[in-house]
Amino acid sequence: MSTQPGDHPQILTYEGLRALVAGRRSVRRFRPDPVSRESIERILDVARLAPSAGNSQPWEFVVVTDAAMRSRVARAAASLFSAGRKRDPEFNWSISVQPFLSQAPVLIVVLGDRRVMAAYPSILRGNILMRQSLSNCVLALQLAAASLGLATAWGTLQGGSPESEIRDLLRIPDAFTIDHIVPVGYADEVECARAAALAPARERASRRRPLDAIVHWERYAAEKERSDGAVEQFIWSETVTRVRRADSQGR
Repeated sequence: MSTQPGDHPQILTYEGLRALVAGRRSVRRFRPDPVSRESIERILDVARLAPSAGNSQPWEFVVVTDAAMRSRVARAAASLFSAGRKRDPEFNWSISVQPFLSQAPVLIVVLGDRRVMAAYPSILRGNILMRQSLSNCVLALQLAAASLGLATAWGTLQGGSPESEIRDLLRIPDAFTIDHIVPVGYADEVECARAAALAPARERASRRRPLDAIVHWERYAAEKERSDGAVEQFIWSETVTRVRRADSQGR
C-alpha cells in the first residue's frame, strides 16, 4: 500500500478497529479457566505502547495469579463498599467489579509512578496527567485482551485503606499509586445472564449516544445542547451506575 510522506501505514482496518472497540465489554463474572503467561505478556506489551503525557510512561504492572492472594486482594478492594453505600445509597453498587475480582484467574494491578510527574508542566498541578496516562494504558490493555478473546473489567481503587492494604500485600513501594485492578479471564456467560443485579448493565452497557448528537462542526451547535433535565434523564435511563429500583430487579 502506498503512503504519502508523513502518513502512517494502515496496520488495522477501520472496520476491524471499530468492531473491536464496540465488542469490548466489562465483565463481572469469570470462569476459572487459566490464562497463559504468553497471553498476559502480549496484553501488557500492547498496554505499554499507550500514549502518555510527555511520554512519561508512568505505568508498571503487578500480575497476580495465586488464588489465595487474589482472594486477599479482592477482599481488600471490596472493603470500601460498606462506607460507599452509606455515602451514596443511590449508586448502583451491584455493578461493581471489586467483590468479584477473585473469580478471574488473573489480576493485573496497574501502578503509577508519582516520580514521573516532574516531567509535567507546573501549571498542570497534581496527578491529573499521570492518571490520564494510566487510563490510556488500561484502555489499550482491555482492547488487547478483547482481541485475544479474553474478558476484562475496570476496577478503580485510588486511595484509602484498601490501597494501603493491597500495597502491603503486594509489597508495592510508596512511590507508586495503585490506580486500577484489571481482572482478566474468560467470561462466565451463563452466570452473567443469570445475575439479576446485572440486568440493567446487560441492557444499557452497549448503548452509545448517536454521533450526530455529540459532534459540533466549527462551533458548538446551540440546538444540540442538552438541558439539565435531559442530562438527568440520561443518567437514570442510560448509565449503569444510576438505576431505578424496578430496573435493578430486572424486567
